[in-house]
Amino acid sequence: MRQIGSITDETEAKRFGDYLLSAGMKNTVEQGSQGWDVWVEDDDKLDAARAELESFRANPGDPKYDGATRKAERIRNDEVKKRKRLAKRFHDVRTSWGAPQQWVQPVTVVLILASLLVAAATNFGDNAFGPAANALRIQSIRVIDESQGLIEEPSGLTDVRRGQVWRLITPIFVHYGGLHLLFNMFWLFDLGRQIERIRGSVFLLILVLAAAVLPNLAEYAWSGPFFGGMSGVVYALFGYVWIKGKFEPHLGLGVAPQTIVIMFIWLVICMIGIIGNVANAAHVGGFIVGVAAAYGPIQFRKLRRGLKSS
Repeated sequence: MRQIGSITDETEAKRFGDYLLSAGMKNTVEQGSQGWDVWVEDDDKLDAARAELESFRANPGDPKYDGATRKAERIRNDEVKKRKRLAKRFHDVRTSWGAPQQWVQPVTVVLILASLLVAAATNFGDNAFGPAANALRIQSIRVIDESQGLIEEPSGLTDVRRGQVWRLITPIFVHYGGLHLLFNMFWLFDLGRQIERIRGSVFLLILVLAAAVLPNLAEYAWSGPFFGGMSGVVYALFGYVWIKGKFEPHLGLGVAPQTIVIMFIWLVICMIGIIGNVANAAHVGGFIVGVAAAYGPIQFRKLRRGLKSS
């Protein structure tokens, strides 16, 4: 929000503010040191708003300003109603698990069920050298002597190059321990169902696939094939919902401030190594994928508007 100028008279300043709002330029009028300051919210509309201010100063009695107050009032009333609708749609994590209607998002449910089945098949990752874990790992390994930890690890994603492309995705289903699984399923349910309910199942599926493949490749390049978990996907979902809630709140997506703090603190804790070996590259990569998916279209629209106005 930036100030475009001041008007000495309060009534005239508010009348001009109403006109700007009726013309699609959100603004705030407040008392300043030299009169009533006019602030415009959208940086893209600053030049147009300044030009309107010059026109208003030159001819404040122009008939085009008549009726702006009534139109601005209707816009404000509509905005109040929209905020009330968004407030009703805002979810509470503490109660959402028990609500039957929250389980109708199929992609979210399938991801959770698949993770639970794989956890059972791999004994929560304890059977790291078993056939189930080996089939889902981004690159299979051959055990030479398990008692001494001797393995043969082919390099260069040879299994993927041979056509086993599912390995780029399936590590997200392998979890190491009950807490690891519980943490990821909690946030997958909370964030995934938000996105699926508002943006649709196909969109969520595409986002999850991108948040699996790219972070899995990053983690493999960073640390090798011994990793797994839905955390990279979870951070992608978090990044997407956080950015959309910040820049496009009308969509109804959003996370509570305490959730933002928790997710970033956990990311830092993992990165500094307090809790041992963690797939940090997958976490960071997933977060980047989610933020890019959320903010990319917003930035594209800004650039397109800039090209049209130039």
